[in-house]
Amino acid sequence: MFSVLVLTVIGSGLALAKIERLQDRAPGIAELTWEHPHAVGDRYFTQEKLLSSLHEKQGQRDRRQSSSQPQQSGKFEFLDGYHYGLIHYSGSESEVIFVLTFNTDRYGYPTATNLYKSADYGRSFENIEAQLNPEEPDPLLWRSFYVSPGNLNMLVFASFETSRIYYTLNEGQLWDHHDFDPPTINPRSMKFSPTEDNWILAHDPTNERIYVSTNLGQSWKMIAENVDQSSDYQWDEPGWDSDGSVIYFNQFDPEDRDRGNYTVSLFTQRYPFGAETQQEFDPNLGRHEDFFLLGPYIFAQKTEDNDDTHLLVSYNRQPFQAAQIPTPYDHRSYIVSHIEERQALVIVQHEGGFYNLYLSEETGVYFSLSLRDLVVDYAIDLERIDGVNGTMIANQYVRDTPDVTDAPIRTLLTLDNGGNWELIHPPDLDVYGNPVNCEPPLCSLHFDMDTSAYARLGVFSTESAPGIIIAHGTLGDTLSSNPDLYISRDGGVTWHETLSGSYGANVLDHGGIIVAVNDYHQVSSTVLKYSCNEGLSWNSFTFTDSAMVIYGVITEPGEHTTNVSLYGIESSGSRNWVVVTVDFDPIFSRDCGDDDYYDWLPWDDRSDTDCILGSSIVIERRNITTCCRNGRDYVRETQYSICECNEEDFECDYGYAKPGEDLSGLCVKDPDVELEDPCDNEGTTTYIASTGYRKIAGDVCQGGDERLYAPYEAECCRTPTEPPTTATNTAPTTTTSSSTSSKWLSSETPTTTPTSSSGANSSPSSNAPQTSSNTNDERNKVVLMEVLVGVVALIAVMFVIIIVILFLKYFGLKKRNNQLLSSGQHRFRTEVNMSAAESDDDDPLLP
Repeated sequence: MFSVLVLTVIGSGLALAKIERLQDRAPGIAELTWEHPHAVGDRYFTQEKLLSSLHEKQGQRDRRQSSSQPQQSGKFEFLDGYHYGLIHYSGSESEVIFVLTFNTDRYGYPTATNLYKSADYGRSFENIEAQLNPEEPDPLLWRSFYVSPGNLNMLVFASFETSRIYYTLNEGQLWDHHDFDPPTINPRSMKFSPTEDNWILAHDPTNERIYVSTNLGQSWKMIAENVDQSSDYQWDEPGWDSDGSVIYFNQFDPEDRDRGNYTVSLFTQRYPFGAETQQEFDPNLGRHEDFFLLGPYIFAQKTEDNDDTHLLVSYNRQPFQAAQIPTPYDHRSYIVSHIEERQALVIVQHEGGFYNLYLSEETGVYFSLSLRDLVVDYAIDLERIDGVNGTMIANQYVRDTPDVTDAPIRTLLTLDNGGNWELIHPPDLDVYGNPVNCEPPLCSLHFDMDTSAYARLGVFSTESAPGIIIAHGTLGDTLSSNPDLYISRDGGVTWHETLSGSYGANVLDHGGIIVAVNDYHQVSSTVLKYSCNEGLSWNSFTFTDSAMVIYGVITEPGEHTTNVSLYGIESSGSRNWVVVTVDFDPIFSRDCGDDDYYDWLPWDDRSDTDCILGSSIVIERRNITTCCRNGRDYVRETQYSICECNEEDFECDYGYAKPGEDLSGLCVKDPDVELEDPCDNEGTTTYIASTGYRKIAGDVCQGGDERLYAPYEAECCRTPTEPPTTATNTAPTTTTSSSTSSKWLSSETPTTTPTSSSGANSSPSSNAPQTSSNTNDERNKVVLMEVLVGVVALIAVMFVIIIVILFLKYFGLKKRNNQLLSSGQHRFRTEVNMSAAESDDDDPLLP
């Protein structure tokens, strides 16, 4: 049998490690022990021309002066053979690490646990079970532990067997406990308040109640009954509640439950908590299935009696509104992926089992299609790239039939929050320096992501190393097997094959070091690889004498340190967990100085500017040829400047879409969306009309072409007896009905019309009507007339300038002649004969 570790970051300072038993792998994957220089493509090398020869020479000196290799600073074996591990780093300025190992039964309940602590950053560990509960001779069972988000030094453990809560306020130096009060409660999950360190919510599934403690578990108060799932209660998020004390929870009606109705109602409570502060959040929401709170949004799913499923949205804690998602397909369920720059990303499962990605405007109500056939299984192949605004990578089914079961998969990239998706450009050279015969659209780069048949690295990025993305990929028309390791150093615009094979990887020292180790898809290894130049070249280091199968390459969240922990099992012998800690600080000969950094601008290869989402961002990065220490306390400088708007800053408004499977071209009227004509309302004389476009959520551009895409004020011009008309959309420039006149809300009149856009979704202007081809023609005539007037005006100005020049020249000559006449010198000029003219030197009056 072969053990597989699945590593997942689950919160601040936490990482979850899970071992599952799989059948032995097929043999034939060789261990890679060779080194090679990384081939550099022309496009990437063009960027690096910013680096001077001085930097290259300094890098050579750094490598000569730092001949030291990393050091194995510790190795520890957890002698329990348990299959699961939960790892917690206590935070900055601390070297404390906690590891909870445990086994579970088939229902997920723990059957055996051990708790370990390291006070020297993983070099050694101590079993501290007896410290928590010295009164009990037998070890306790822990399912998990809970960490206060405001104080990573505070840990809480709950024991179901002893009905006690155990806690430490100082990273395990001292432990204390409280008996549950009342003793009848048996909470199976807890949630710390995001604002108050001592406030804890707990759910007891045995009696379907939730409790709150405001004194770190010394006493508990029951605040609600009939709460049947631990996911049905939540603290409000900081910034959206004035006092930070609001609790949201779903509550079911026991009588409805007896009749088989599993809908719930959403309630809130505030401090001091209890029935006196409880109220229904929005009575108009009514019964629903579930809710989810994220940032300014609260989402709720509701199914009607006819089995129609709907998504409802509350923005800024206002009453719910029905989400407007333009699609002819029925909805089955919703997944709120994340929020990005005042925009919600929602994945909708449609009838037939396929998933589409939709993007909202700021209020989260009006959605537009971003990506069809997103790969969703037990996980979601959609990855937000940390450190670069607006960048995401997704896997998409390429299908010719409604069934996506056996459809091939391709990988797409967006640089504008999902407004446009494109194939990922392959590298120019392979890992050996040979040319790559791969050109889009027939061939591109595709990545193994979360739904891959093998739990690989996924797509790795971090805020501490902006621009660096690491992923396993293959070249071809779709994703295939046997991927290699690729890296991008410019936020996904260009990619380079950096290592052949399957690796676990991580970054250290704010991206100054990249570490890669053969993962469990390869044979066991004793060697890791590390790079001090963002994967251009690699060095090898023997981190252990006995070969290990590596499941996790883990560093403290934030990637600020130079220490990495390798978790795995040894190839021979027991199946116990083994952790090896490696310190990379010795490879640096010096700290970085001001001359070791350069300014990097994230850029979009589709754009002629250096702007992304309306701003030009300058990020400080260490020179790629310099191997110096950034340091744990390094703070990266970032500068922002606002750009003028152009077509890339806009996407389709609600009710408009880009035709074609690739969602490209102009934004035209979406036939699946019926927009009301505001002029049908009695008394309406003016309204705000849409051009078919809206600014991409989070885009901060100003001026420029913004007036061409901005909504404008339109007038209803038909007489009261004239019946309403519905115009056919033929242009993306206006949203007026066929009998309206309009004026732009901008102070300037547009001089041209949009020709393309960079998005797929937007928020509608108020009561945006359909586009009128007649009005568009009239506006084109106005634009042409303005151009002609401008040309005539320019000619007139030039004519006046010429007249002025001639006038000044004429009167200047006349003045000179008058001066000559008054001095009598003109007599000599008239008496000069031809012979005298031949001797100009003798005439003092000649110039």
